[in-house]
Amino acid sequence: MKKKITIANYVLVFCLLVVMFYQLIFHFLSLPLSKILTTASILPIIMVPYLLDRIFHYQMKEGLQFVFYLFILVSLALGSILGLYHKIAWFDLLAHFLTGVISGVVACIFLEKQGLLRKEKRGFACFFILLFGLGVSSCWEFFEFFSDKLLNGDTQYVKLTGVDDTMEDMLIAFVGSILFSGYCYIKLKKDQYFVKKLEKLI
Repeated sequence: MKKKITIANYVLVFCLLVVMFYQLIFHFLSLPLSKILTTASILPIIMVPYLLDRIFHYQMKEGLQFVFYLFILVSLALGSILGLYHKIAWFDLLAHFLTGVISGVVACIFLEKQGLLRKEKRGFACFFILLFGLGVSSCWEFFEFFSDKLLNGDTQYVKLTGVDDTMEDMLIAFVGSILFSGYCYIKLKKDQYFVKKLEKLI
């Protein structure tokens, strides 16, 4: 099973690199600066697991790497770079929902490393997951806001929707965080081996 996940990770990284080089080689002259920077960001992003190991001595497990690379492929490569956000109405909401779930996983990693992910503290753990998800969502919207101001873009669709797009993105990410935190609360309460199972992933 582990070998299959490793192969899948290599495939996902390969797909991300193909998207990046395809855009930069064949569409470089027609792309705005903001799109060029977004496309080029794939390279440092796929190196995150390696950098976490080198800098913080945290080895991201194969399963978590798969979730990470899959999320980058869906949200960044397919959604932003190849434009599925514009072509498929619900694709943007799917990406932000996954952001809420992924944020919950990251919050679980932090809680587990601090010894706070256990049955006795499940209320605090779930509340932390919710707050962490909101924090990540807010920081992303801040990033989009400042990038639009600096690069004269409109990633938040302010000209078209006002604040509707921003609020929808944050709300759907919050829903993802709520569902994930609820899942953790139930599993911590009923499954005494939940943390050990989670440790195998994270």
